[in-house]
Amino acid sequence: MASKLIVFGGNGFLGKRICQEAVTAGYQVVSVSRSGKAPHSNELNDKQWIQEVQWTAADIFKPDSYHELLKGAHNVVHSLGILLENENYKKTLSKTPTNDSKSYLLSIGAGPNPLKKSNPYWTYEMMNKQSAVILANTFKQEILKEGKMEQAKVNERSFTYISADKGFPMIPGGYINSKREAEIEIEKMKKYFRPIIMRPGFMFDERKNAIEPRSFIHTALELLYCGNKFLLQNKLQFMNDLIRPTVSTQQVSHSILTKMKDPNFSGVVTLEEILHI
Repeated sequence: MASKLIVFGGNGFLGKRICQEAVTAGYQVVSVSRSGKAPHSNELNDKQWIQEVQWTAADIFKPDSYHELLKGAHNVVHSLGILLENENYKKTLSKTPTNDSKSYLLSIGAGPNPLKKSNPYWTYEMMNKQSAVILANTFKQEILKEGKMEQAKVNERSFTYISADKGFPMIPGGYINSKREAEIEIEKMKKYFRPIIMRPGFMFDERKNAIEPRSFIHTALELLYCGNKFLLQNKLQFMNDLIRPTVSTQQVSHSILTKMKDPNFSGVVTLEEILHI
């Protein structure tokens, strides 16, 4: 019988690639999101794996809406979170940059949010930290109900949290702080499952259209990274900390599945490790 994998945020930018990788690896995959809808794609390869996933709607802040799904689950992935406390920035990333580059940068979050938040959950504390802690605790409660606490069983279960490599210039410190606080809380539950903490940097999709905003940002960051590596030869530590390599959603997904399959692994997976797995 195939192992059961639950991906919260499975129809998102990274989540859908985790689902794809898991289907390819033979997992029984369930995607949980607020809408419960499958991601839209015109690509034949995507349509094939999308049909293999169970797309389900639930509210991560309301465990009663999904705790039944966790019964018998071997692995749970939390692939939710926000870069900015502005619920419009993700919509902006799906648009094409305008000629007014300053306005465009502000719109994707390189500056203060001029809009009043309409979603009370749309904060670093709630989306990046509490949603993960609530999910991990719910998973723990289901494990306790099953009564399978022997070490061999614990090693068969994992909880993966998508954290972050570092903060970003012009992004509030609350972003990375909320990620690190969530990591600490999840690590406390290692007697129930293996915590897998992924720390990717800026992510891009290998199959995305080159005219999309993420692709422009990806290209700019890669140029900076190459310049620091070949021109400055990584001699300035503050530049090394500031300019980090980008990573594809496919690389992150592959790394997650690799660590998930290893019953002896738990802990942090750094950006460098993700890039070389």
